[in-house]
Amino acid sequence: MHTGQCHCGAVKIEIRGEPAAIGQCFCRDCRRTSGSTNALNWFVPAEQLKLEGNPKTYAMKGGSGQLVTNYFCANCGVTLYREGEVMPGTLFVKAGVLDDIQAVNQLRPHGEIFVRARPDWVTPVAGASQKQEML
Repeated sequence: MHTGQCHCGAVKIEIRGEPAAIGQCFCRDCRRTSGSTNALNWFVPAEQLKLEGNPKTYAMKGGSGQLVTNYFCANCGVTLYREGEVMPGTLFVKAGVLDDIQAVNQLRPHGEIFVRARPDWVTPVAGASQKQEML
């Protein structure tokens, strides 16, 4: 089990089990929602996520052209996870909200996507698949 929360603690998550996959994404949307050069996403089956609190949502068309919904804290603004039509039933939990940094250290990305947008000074993750676009 893994737990996480937004910065102010108003929205908390609990992941029952391990992520189905872990991906590092350099797409424009992930850069904007993370406020950084990329986002580390845990792919979690929706039924494995327990939510405490009431996140706000913002829906938009993603890089795939399909709808993506962001779930974020209305108080502090932190995005906790995203849900997209491109992978129904899967939530993309932002690893930065997880409480246990050791779990993040141990569970390395399986793949990296939208690497065409990766800054030159960011090195590829050893052993992770590299995709120019989406999966």
